[in-house]
Amino acid sequence: MAIDTGLAVSCDDLRASGGIQEIAIREYEDTDAITFGTAHNITEYDTSGSSEDFWAVFEFKNETPALTITGTKENGTTSFEIGLTFTIPLIDGAKMLELQKLSDDKCLVAIVRTVNGENLVFGVSQRYAYETTLPNNQTFASLSGFEGGTGAAYSDENNMTVSLTCKQFELPRQYTGTFDANHTTLQASTT
Repeated sequence: MAIDTGLAVSCDDLRASGGIQEIAIREYEDTDAITFGTAHNITEYDTSGSSEDFWAVFEFKNETPALTITGTKENGTTSFEIGLTFTIPLIDGAKMLELQKLSDDKCLVAIVRTVNGENLVFGVSQRYAYETTLPNNQTFASLSGFEGGTGAAYSDENNMTVSLTCKQFELPRQYTGTFDANHTTLQASTT
């Protein structure tokens, strides 16, 4: 890929705000069909052949989720460590059950919608993939930890912070297909 242009920063870019609006996570399945675009995007993530035909929507305490990206270069190869943390308030049995599902050694993919309306995908990467019918590049996200509890004092927070990480060989791609999150059913769909 040739470096043939630079990057512009507009007035709107300077007024952009940080933060995450929605988080959707699914277990990657071999039947998922991913269409990578030429503009560092994913134009389609088709789950129609999957046994789980949706993304799970995880709601969170406002202003707690953060997506972090750290890139390093070793021996001519650049890799990116992607991290996502978010906090679930007022832990109870039902929430613990759903969080437990994340910890069962699953290969995860996530879409994070920023407050500025960008949908960023991590946990799947086109670079260095071998292909049979789909990319299988071992860049999936996985649970890296939980931290939280009830606290001791009445004024302490009762919550659980969830951390997902992955190592992939390209920056997260923007999802440019349709991403529809339903907060009533806590499911999202992509087309």
